[in-house]
Amino acid sequence: MTISRFLKFFILVFCVFVMADHADAQVRKRTTSTTSKNKKSVKNKMEITPPFSEKLTGDLLFGNLGFFNGLSISSKANVGYKLHERFSAGGGMKLFYDQFSVQGPDPSILDLGGFVFGRGKITNEIYVQAEYAFMNYSKDPDGFLPFRGIIENEAINFPLIGAGYMSGGDKWKFGIQLMFNTNERARDLQRSIIEYWFGASYNF
Repeated sequence: MTISRFLKFFILVFCVFVMADHADAQVRKRTTSTTSKNKKSVKNKMEITPPFSEKLTGDLLFGNLGFFNGLSISSKANVGYKLHERFSAGGGMKLFYDQFSVQGPDPSILDLGGFVFGRGKITNEIYVQAEYAFMNYSKDPDGFLPFRGIIENEAINFPLIGAGYMSGGDKWKFGIQLMFNTNERARDLQRSIIEYWFGASYNF
């Protein structure tokens, strides 16, 4: 092989290597750029997606007060999760306490239960709510309460529907809630058709 042919061959090989290296550099650049963009996209999504705790809600409510011929008071607490900015679902517990003024020792009864709920916000303050309750009503203590009419604890499951209003600060809001009891037997034992509640709501 003459020197001129060797130089031509060398130049050709050199050019091939240079072009190959250049092409590889371009591929690495595009890959790095794509990876960087993907990382930025994931980071942005992580920044946009709120943490789990930010989607939790909670209510602490009191209601159904009565002072005629005794004392009546109820409490209700629940925890929910925001499936959407305007829709949440969850569960909780509630109790109804009644003490009656009669001759002799004042008898009292305590009804306990749990419930699951779904809530939809119509506006930033007004909402509608559906519940399904699992209540356990206490028996008549020693026959002092003839209107109660049960000698053993009675369990009743039933739905409720209603609406509420909450207003206030960023995290804590205060308001009222009205729930319609759809079960006639439960209404008789609670001595009311409408449950009314007032109190505080967190991350409403």
